[in-house]
Amino acid sequence: MNMFNSNAQRNTMLMVIIVLCTLTIIWTNYMFTQSMVTDISDKLMENEYKKIWWKENYMIMQEIQRREILWYLDNIKNEKPELIKEILEKQNDNSSDALDSNVLTDLKKDTFIKWSTWALVSVIEFSDMECEFCKTQHTNWIIDKLLEKNKENLNYSFKNFPLPAHKNAQKEAEAAKCVENLSWWDKYLEYIATVFTDTKSGWEWYNLEDLSTLAEKMWVDKMKFDDCLNNNLTKTKVEKEFVQGRMLWIKSVPTSLIINNNTWKYQIVSEVIDEATLNSIIEEVSK
Repeated sequence: MNMFNSNAQRNTMLMVIIVLCTLTIIWTNYMFTQSMVTDISDKLMENEYKKIWWKENYMIMQEIQRREILWYLDNIKNEKPELIKEILEKQNDNSSDALDSNVLTDLKKDTFIKWSTWALVSVIEFSDMECEFCKTQHTNWIIDKLLEKNKENLNYSFKNFPLPAHKNAQKEAEAAKCVENLSWWDKYLEYIATVFTDTKSGWEWYNLEDLSTLAEKMWVDKMKFDDCLNNNLTKTKVEKEFVQGRMLWIKSVPTSLIINNNTWKYQIVSEVIDEATLNSIIEEVSK
């Protein structure tokens, strides 16, 4: 009887070991496969970003971004169906070349406006701090040069439009909004400019652990900043700006909305562009 029990125990232990080994092998293979898929995906994306000056590759990236945005919206349908409904209603009424006054008011409400609030033309940029195109536009200081030349007739605002595929973009946007809440509004744009400048190219993004250090260097209370960022206190603000962009049919970044504040007529300008081209569009909208 004891021998029988001993054999049964050995067999049970053997079966348990076999099952555990099998599960370990399956899990290892799964993780290895996932890692390979991620590496391949990252390499493909990196390759496309390195060729940003090729028009066909830029169009490919725009389509990828468009699909990412649609995926993101699909995920929030159950959480906030009222936002999806509002977007669809706005997109169905897209026949006019002038902004609705309510849309314009909402865009500028609680938004930091650089230079004169009474300027004839407003440039509202929708951007993603992990977007290589956006980084190029900011590190070349394209809009800043235009602002310096047109201080009286031009003002500027930054809107966050973080794409889901950019793993740190959402937290970077929330961090910038935390700085805006806890400091002077101009520090908000300074914080964003620093993230763009310090972010490495070639698919190596800004380290999330450094966001707090950067805020502290700008005299933002570290404890309050960490509480704001870690508890997602500005997540709703970032989501609102993303939705504002979708209401305007924005599909990629960077995209600038150029508005005549007298007539409410506007143009939407996408992709990385040069200063001269942007200036000519501003002049046209000014008429």
